[in-house]
Amino acid sequence: MADQIGELFGSVPADLQSFVLASQVSQAEAKKYFIESFRIRKWRRTGIIWWNVLDCWPQFSDAVVDYYFGKKLAYWYIRRSQLPFLIALDEPSNWHCSVVACNDTLEAVRGRYAVTDADSGALLAGGELRVGVNRSEELARIRVSHGEHRLLIVSWETELTSAGNHYCLGKPPFDLAWYRERLARIASIEPRFDAGGVGA
Repeated sequence: MADQIGELFGSVPADLQSFVLASQVSQAEAKKYFIESFRIRKWRRTGIIWWNVLDCWPQFSDAVVDYYFGKKLAYWYIRRSQLPFLIALDEPSNWHCSVVACNDTLEAVRGRYAVTDADSGALLAGGELRVGVNRSEELARIRVSHGEHRLLIVSWETELTSAGNHYCLGKPPFDLAWYRERLARIASIEPRFDAGGVGA
């Protein structure tokens, strides 16, 4: 875990609370990435298995719920990434990120979406959406720079639901203080999201 934290944040925190936060962010962002990457590439990749949901004894592990039934940050990220309808951003390619709607339902989905910069509030992409049955479709492409660290917020409303997602733009290492400041914004996308246990 220390190696993973060092890779993502450039150093390993010396104090326990920061280490806990960094380890949970590392786990949560990794699981989010794997799930969304597979969903974006639907029918080229059609399945992912992740396990170790619940610890069977008190320990330091990659479970998403600890022995005492405390939900780790990864629980909330996975919950969001596995919604039947999801909008996610793909990794940058040719100076752009694709905004992709992933519809795993048996109904076409219509609605509206927006992608904004969490710090400036600038609208980066948005408009009407219509996504076919059981498929993933690109909605837009956003011009990006690989050298920037930005938090992008995605929100959408359809006939059935409204929800949201986030995307951390940039290559590691990220600054842990930068991420900590934005964790409350990530949590606020969903009213039931609880990041309080990891120092938000």
